Amino acid sequence: MEIVFRPIGYVRTRYSDEEVSKSIEGVDGYIEILPEYEEGLDGIEDFSHLVVIAYLHKVDRNSFPLRVKPFRKFARVGISLPEVPLVGVFVSNSPHRPNPIALTIVKLVKRNRNILYVSSLDLYDGTPILDLKPYGYGMRIKDIKVPRWYEEAWNLIKSIFRLTTLD
Repeated sequence: MEIVFRPIGYVRTRYSDEEVSKSIEGVDGYIEILPEYEEGLDGIEDFSHLVVIAYLHKVDRNSFPLRVKPFRKFARVGISLPEVPLVGVFVSNSPHRPNPIALTIVKLVKRNRNILYVSSLDLYDGTPILDLKPYGYGMRIKDIKVPRWYEEAWNLIKSIFRLTTLD
């Protein structure tokens, strides 16, 4: 079976790939929706956040590990998380996976026709967008369960960067 997707738009940001990768809370930028899909955006400006589904076009599609160490990006900014175990790729947000797609949530700052200005963006400039969905009450989950190592890692990250938005 062959599955084919066509982008509905592209990410645009002034930040380098390295800056995006090192960002803890994401960067500012915009999503440029192709003109033929602009009508599909009607009413989107009434939502504060969007779910973005993207194709990770810069990931090597021929090589992906099935076991990874989550939070590896924090090692690049000097945070050691030795207690984080080696886990399956589907237990991580690693971009290196059998199907290099991403699901991310961004804050919608404003809309100008087919341009969606966003913050908290963790995708590279030029990343193809496959779909958008509004983030609404039906998607909120109040009580989640995570492993102890995951909770400890997030608490350490939040304390180092004095973050309050990662809960």
